[in-house]
Amino acid sequence: MSQTRLANLSPAKRKRLLKTYGPCPAGYTHQDLERFLDLLYGLYSYLYTPEELRQIIVSDPFDHAQPPRSLKLVELVVWLEAILA
Repeated sequence: MSQTRLANLSPAKRKRLLKTYGPCPAGYTHQDLERFLDLLYGLYSYLYTPEELRQIIVSDPFDHAQPPRSLKLVELVVWLEAILA
């Protein structure tokens, strides 16, 4: 997860991500999502190689279904960046 943050996010990619994963989760502000994104970067960026990061699967923290949907960590980060764009 490189912290390029929004630099490589084309309008088409942003639209596709929002269509796939949805808009900003209800009850969360952009500031909340920015903090969460900072937390993710802090937790993972110094411990794993880029190749390892692409393989990490996490549960969607905003999905309240049982079980919550799973997605790759990098997909979660790019989706959050798309919301914040």
